[in-house]
Amino acid sequence: MNKRWKPLINRATCTGCGACVQRCPEGALEAIAGKAAVTQPQACTYCGLCETLCPARAIALPYLVVFADSSVSDAGIR
Repeated sequence: MNKRWKPLINRATCTGCGACVQRCPEGALEAIAGKAAVTQPQACTYCGLCETLCPARAIALPYLVVFADSSVSDAGIR
């Protein structure tokens, strides 16, 4: 799967406090027009810090759950 996951920022909910932008360890976020935006998606490591820091709960990290198609796991458990 080549889809690159990135944080989803609800710009209507974002207050522009800048907490996520200031603390992003990879510099993947920037303030644009006073609101947070993912400007460097390739830098994002999906650490989840931005989601945790957002007081307005404007950031969500979508996850994809993939179920194995096999009756035996990689660890050999049936």
